[in-house]
Amino acid sequence: MAPTDPDAAGWDDVIVGAGSAGCVAAARLAAAGRRVLLLEAGGSDDRTWVRMPLGAGKLLSDPSAVWSFETEADPGAAGRRMIWPRGRMLGGSSSVNGMLWVRGDPERWNAWGEACPGWGWRDIGPVMRAMEDADFANDPARGRGGPVTIQRIAVGDPLSAAFIEACNAVGIPATADYNGAQHEGVGHLQMCTRRGRRWSAADAYLKPAMQRFPTLAVETGALARRVVFEGKRASGVEYLARDGSLHVARARRQVILAAGAIQSPHLLELSGVGDAARLQALGIPVIADRREVGENLSDHYHIRVTWRSRGVLTVNQLMARPWLHGPLAMLEWQLRGTGMLAQIAATAHALARTAPDAMRPDMKLQIHKISAADRTGYTKGTGLDDHPGVSIGYFQLYPESRGSVHLAAADPAAAPSIRPNYLSTPGDRAAALRGLHLSRAIGAAPPLQRFLVEETRPGPATREEDALLDYIRRHGATSYHPVGTCRMGVDADSVVDPACRVRGVDGLRVVDASVMPFLVSSNTNAPAIAIGERASQLILAEENAARAA
Repeated sequence: MAPTDPDAAGWDDVIVGAGSAGCVAAARLAAAGRRVLLLEAGGSDDRTWVRMPLGAGKLLSDPSAVWSFETEADPGAAGRRMIWPRGRMLGGSSSVNGMLWVRGDPERWNAWGEACPGWGWRDIGPVMRAMEDADFANDPARGRGGPVTIQRIAVGDPLSAAFIEACNAVGIPATADYNGAQHEGVGHLQMCTRRGRRWSAADAYLKPAMQRFPTLAVETGALARRVVFEGKRASGVEYLARDGSLHVARARRQVILAAGAIQSPHLLELSGVGDAARLQALGIPVIADRREVGENLSDHYHIRVTWRSRGVLTVNQLMARPWLHGPLAMLEWQLRGTGMLAQIAATAHALARTAPDAMRPDMKLQIHKISAADRTGYTKGTGLDDHPGVSIGYFQLYPESRGSVHLAAADPAAAPSIRPNYLSTPGDRAAALRGLHLSRAIGAAPPLQRFLVEETRPGPATREEDALLDYIRRHGATSYHPVGTCRMGVDADSVVDPACRVRGVDGLRVVDASVMPFLVSSNTNAPAIAIGERASQLILAEENAARAA
């Protein structure tokens, strides 16, 4: 079918992807009076499992809720292929994720700002504060009344308290608010929930904007196929509508890709922006030779140590006997917005130093009321343990290893080739071992011992470093935190400049976690939303400056 133009007048901005950053950009630009079309390949987020925080585990294996991308066989993960789910509905991954709110280490943001002026903590800190509605926090740096509602969870929970005390016992300090003055330490997790229900970017930004601004249109079931260019200028987006018809949405000012660290570089390459040799080999006309598109992929490699537990109700028991525990849990959640269904399996975490020369935290460790052979649930026969179980999951905060995301075929419907390259450096392998030893030490501390019966994975008999590293390779998994594949920088090789403009072309920006030069925190949703906010500020400031000139 030949492309059609359903709106001959065109839009000011066409945005691809209604995820964490895309929802923000659409709302902020529409609020400035611009005509904005937001294209989302997925559908509605109006689902019980989306609203229920503990339902996140079910969503991640539901192909109607996520894109179930599969990686290539990864040598660092014992040659395994892994499923990397990404959100496929309004709100994107913020509608299917674990909802943890982590601003990031200010010093890590400052490192980004040193490389890219305008992105240091002095710029991002006020953005974070304006985003937040964290009425539990006493720190004046925390926000009140912002669009993103944040709640602290599991306060008063005995297992969480024991984990915090156990971390203290091995030398990890306590922090009342890891998003406040003291980033380092152990404390209760904070989640994007409101009255015990998920509060996604769609809830915080997109839905209010759709009600307030008639210049904003949202089309779901719209699968972007490529960016359309007139010469070197992006002029629109070709997309496949829900009914199978092909359209071109025209953009007078710019096209904004906010499809995430997997799909934004994929769409750039489909559009002729990428490594020229790679594109030519697939028969794609080259618009701009940008060799770093799809490179610099970074993700957290998550490993868990598991125990048989006692004295605490775990997800294992809830799922094994839903008729016993489910009705009361459901009633508590529906009436009060509290209880096990109002939070995820993780309840508290520690941002800790493990490297001998570490000047800031380099490891995240968190307690989970769940245990399984494969926490992702994608491998047959490796679901939840048939006994009460808890885990300490951990990952290195700032991995050195870098992977890639590239076209596997010129067909827009074909999935990209994802190569994580986990544990590809000696430093990352050493960090994975340090994290396992620290997890065991925390589990062995007296405060946790009353809840733990025995270590089940890797098991007390597994002590040799080679055997532990083999366990790490065979049982580690994604933390669902891919970033970096459209790297921001001031150097000529970077994919986007500090204003998120794609180098080598005009009228095209990338606004999502793919622009991050590196990971700035243990979780990526808060940074992704902040990227949407900061990029919107820069876009509007640029327009105002041009108007004044």
